[in-house]
Amino acid sequence: MQSVLRIYTLPAVMCLAMTPLLAQAEKKAQLNGYVEGGFEHDSNVTVDELNTSADKSDQAWVFGAGLDAVLKPVDPLIVTLGYSLSGKRYQSFDQFDQNIHLLSADISYDVDPVTIGTSYHYSQATLGTNGSDPFLDFRRASVYLGSLIGEDVYLLASLQDKRKDFDDSDARDADIRGISLDSFFFFNQAQSHFLFGLDGDREDAQADAFDNDLLRFRAALVHKFTLGGGANRLRLGWRYENREYDEVDIIGSEPTFTNPLTDDVTGRTTNQRADRAHILDASWRIGLNDVFSLEPSVSWGRYSSNEESADYNRTVARVTLRAGF
Repeated sequence: MQSVLRIYTLPAVMCLAMTPLLAQAEKKAQLNGYVEGGFEHDSNVTVDELNTSADKSDQAWVFGAGLDAVLKPVDPLIVTLGYSLSGKRYQSFDQFDQNIHLLSADISYDVDPVTIGTSYHYSQATLGTNGSDPFLDFRRASVYLGSLIGEDVYLLASLQDKRKDFDDSDARDADIRGISLDSFFFFNQAQSHFLFGLDGDREDAQADAFDNDLLRFRAALVHKFTLGGGANRLRLGWRYENREYDEVDIIGSEPTFTNPLTDDVTGRTTNQRADRAHILDASWRIGLNDVFSLEPSVSWGRYSSNEESADYNRTVARVTLRAGF
């Protein structure tokens, strides 16, 4: 409990300490925003937070909008406040429609040769026709430390405290402790970089059957270039996840919860559940002019598990038109 209080108290203390400085920041502020819309084909409609799929394909209109305010009260200090909304509207299975609201705040301070910071994210997800029903509240508080090694390598480490609250069932509500390590390797005069990341989470749910440890590896290659006078960005990514659940005694079908994807009452059926995931993705952001860009993307995932409902393949292809300012 003390560790939870410390990690949540730090953002609050830093925000209070920054109040006098923020009052002087009007002339040192930058506002960025975007709106986007597009179309997506999903071979297997899935809500990731449930670690299960619907075994159905569908198409969806997708949309999003966001606004960030970047404040620089004094040179070493950066305060970033943000809000975004994203959503999907499926063609055939509108019970899978979703909206995600995200609020974020980040405070960082550059003390050469390191940057220290803290951030807080709150998201609210809704599910159902037109995203009408409350589904999940998620909170994440973190502290981080970053450092530039030489001119080409940037290292970033963070500690996180997270909380999940599901609307339909308390069984999956959970407190999560996490750690992340990221390495950025820049080359090609910083027009390209390679990312390698490692995440570790310990999830303590209300029902013991959902307690688990997660180990995740991430890698991505990003390349920026100019084509036809427009700014372009190519990204190739890979992710591997290994989720090991605590061993429990299964009594009947408990614990159970109602799966909003299918309205079925489901529960864990194996006492040694283990999930694996391999995900590949690729995207190309094509700059049409200074405002508009077009981005086709595709991802493929193999999700394997000894729990039948969590064993599936999934391919998602999407194209979006984005306006940034």
